Amino acid sequence: MLNTLAVLLVAVVSLALNGFGSSVKGLFFPPCLATYPGAGFFFLMFQMLFYFSVMVCVFSFGLLKTTQPNRPENQFILGSAIVTGFFLFNEVFRTHVHLGRAGFPKVTIVIIYAVAAAVYGLTFRRQIKSTPYFLLVSGVGLLFLAFFAEALPWKDEPISSLLEGIPKLLSGVNIALYFGFICKGLILRSLNFYNNTSNPELSKFN
Repeated sequence: MLNTLAVLLVAVVSLALNGFGSSVKGLFFPPCLATYPGAGFFFLMFQMLFYFSVMVCVFSFGLLKTTQPNRPENQFILGSAIVTGFFLFNEVFRTHVHLGRAGFPKVTIVIIYAVAAAVYGLTFRRQIKSTPYFLLVSGVGLLFLAFFAEALPWKDEPISSLLEGIPKLLSGVNIALYFGFICKGLILRSLNFYNNTSNPELSKFN
């Protein structure tokens, strides 16, 4: 549902920009490259979605460590915070762009991301299997699709921007939904456990 709304939002904003004679590709530019009011809107939205993913994982890990410190899911949430934080750092400071200017091929950078994703998936495969991992897999897949779209030599810049920007935006939506959903479930379970163990008499009435 949210994916459909995100695509509709992109379509509406793009049509509005065409009506005012502005370039659609600017919607996915970093704010530092903005050339008109509203440029970089979807780039910022994508970043905000990853900010949400990082913060909800960090908050959840802190709470779970207090209420149920020995649960294996805690390390999964911590690892998720680190991985999403690493990617967010790259998007905010554009490290892949600077590496490209330093002579590192984009393919090498994508391979580094793929290795990091594989290590994360293999390390926490048991925890991931017990969650609605379709959201996570689709989010990561859309992210790599955006990377490959960026590497292709498209001649039409607006089309190139949309083919890169829309999958990236949808990946942010799916990943934020995934971590929001699983962190909510873990927190509720952990709080119930904490309340039952700290107030055993009250647990009889639950």
